[in-house]
Amino acid sequence: MPTIASHNFLEDLAFVLSIAAVISLLCQSLRQPLVVGYLVAGMLVGPHFPFPLLADIDRIQHLSEFGVILLMFALGLEFSVRKLVRLAPSAGFITVVQVGLLMWLGYEIGRAFGWTELEALLTGALLAISSTKIIAKAFSEEQIGRGLTELVFGVALSEDLAAVIILAVLTPIASGAGLSAKMIAITVGELAFFLVALVGGGLLIVPRTIRLAARFERDETLVVTSVGIFFAIAMIAEMAGYSVALGAFLAGVLVSELGQTHKIEHSIAPLRDMFGAIFFVSVGMMLEPQVIIDHWLDLIVLIAVVLVGKI
Repeated sequence: MPTIASHNFLEDLAFVLSIAAVISLLCQSLRQPLVVGYLVAGMLVGPHFPFPLLADIDRIQHLSEFGVILLMFALGLEFSVRKLVRLAPSAGFITVVQVGLLMWLGYEIGRAFGWTELEALLTGALLAISSTKIIAKAFSEEQIGRGLTELVFGVALSEDLAAVIILAVLTPIASGAGLSAKMIAITVGELAFFLVALVGGGLLIVPRTIRLAARFERDETLVVTSVGIFFAIAMIAEMAGYSVALGAFLAGVLVSELGQTHKIEHSIAPLRDMFGAIFFVSVGMMLEPQVIIDHWLDLIVLIAVVLVGKI
């Protein structure tokens, strides 16, 4: 089958958004989550599926960063520093229990499959951490109680922080350097210092800046200022060695301290939806159908472990 490959960003967007639109309409008619449609669209325009349209995966992944930042910023607008502090004990306890349980189950399943200890540890880590972006998109499509929503997001965000520590632990193990308690302590300390410094400094600057922009009573000024702030904080997080998603979420939390976020959220919603779709399509582009077919039994077992363990 002849394939038309993209050569620039315009063609990438045309391929991705056109296929995503068709598949999302089909999913809506079948009452399936839009995320599923976007993942399927990604498989269709990705390099691992024989389809007449082929988008450039590197360019799409660069574009998908905008989706991550916008999704996590919008999620952060739903929280505040006080709310996060209130959720911390319950969300932290749940995270410790479920991350420990899923890592243990994943390790035991991996060893039962005959995998190496490192492969089993990595499997446990993969099962333990949830995708905050997927959860945010799924919850936006359903009517779920606010209390439960806040707790679930609190757990997901705690898992994101746990992922930083898990990566710091597994990276030297994978390289053969071994595990060091001092290294773990340093990683946790650096993460805590970064969060305190960013939130503390942000509380002094961000609300004042947004309040100043709001005084002009022009939506354009307010939106551009807000977008500039959360992209800047996402960049700071990336430069510090953390994910842009964490930085964007914290930016949303800082902006939410004003208590009037509806105008900002409404203004960025179209951009969030469009680039969010590109992000999920980019995930689908990385899926290899042949790998799924070759390891279908392993995947079924691991999916069952996730469903049972998470519940």
